[in-house]
Amino acid sequence: MANPLSSETQIYQKIKNENIVVHPLVWELMDHHIGNDIQAVQFIAGNYVVSKKLEDIPAEDGKKILARCEEMRKFLKKLKEATKKD
Repeated sequence: MANPLSSETQIYQKIKNENIVVHPLVWELMDHHIGNDIQAVQFIAGNYVVSKKLEDIPAEDGKKILARCEEMRKFLKKLKEATKKD
């Protein structure tokens, strides 16, 4: 992770200590939506950075990557709204 939370280690420990679990339906949604978007980003970027002839990512494909990132953000916002307690 690029920028972990300052308290991230403690958060993971609390999750383990308190046996906090994520419902399988939530994991199914996350695997589907986030997994698909990450895979798309990997395919787009991979075409340019993992080949024998390295190339800059063209603006049009960069826009596709940004669109996939936005889809992940929207999904996480929707999931948060559906799962937060009032």
